[in-house]
Amino acid sequence: MKKVLIAFSLILTSTFTVNAQQDTLKSRDGDWGFVLNLTGLIDNISIGNVTDGNNNNSILAKHHLSNDRVLRLGFGIKSVSDNWLLEDSITIVSTGNRALQTIDSTESRLDFSLSVGYEKHLGTARRLDPFIGAEMVIGRIGGTKIDASTDITDVTGTEKIQQITQIDGGFNFGLNLIAGFNYFFAERISIGAEINLGYLFSSAGGDVSDSRVTTPVSGAEITNFSSSKNKSSSKGFDVNSTGGLMLSFFF
Repeated sequence: MKKVLIAFSLILTSTFTVNAQQDTLKSRDGDWGFVLNLTGLIDNISIGNVTDGNNNNSILAKHHLSNDRVLRLGFGIKSVSDNWLLEDSITIVSTGNRALQTIDSTESRLDFSLSVGYEKHLGTARRLDPFIGAEMVIGRIGGTKIDASTDITDVTGTEKIQQITQIDGGFNFGLNLIAGFNYFFAERISIGAEINLGYLFSSAGGDVSDSRVTTPVSGAEITNFSSSKNKSSSKGFDVNSTGGLMLSFFF
């Protein structure tokens, strides 16, 4: 009889546990998920990435360590590689000759950011999922390199000018307190919003170097080099809220 009661108790416990798990639409222990931004009006909604400390697009992933404890992981990257080509007819002042000036320039930079956070989810409602948490953000602003090649061609030949400008990048660091909610309108799919109060320090710029090599049609090559400093920094507390709704989906 005792064994029967024990078996019956185990069956009831298992049944209640399964029913409790099935009685929620929220994400749960072991789930992975991603967060996107929803912007626009009802008839013009678009989906985009969240932004990082450098104001670039980033990926925000979440992982349930348990039903109510969630790890936040963010990663953002932006690679800039722009090219410009300009051709124009000019008059050379020293000779009065007409010439064709061709400028071919490129600009490159690489930014990235990382964030790690923790959320504590509150309540036991079937759909509504409020939470609080904290997050640390580290961002790197890459150095900028501008490489410009200029050819000036007239009846006497071609003068070449190679100019390279390099500007130091920077970094930012932030700590945020987070409060928000998710509303699960379907199994493991939710909309929501969050607000954060945080401290952010950022520093950008530094050394600026400029080298210019001129190769005339005739005569010796001319080299010029200059350096300077251009740096800015900011720090302080700020309150930010999500611009639009957040769409989260878990699996």
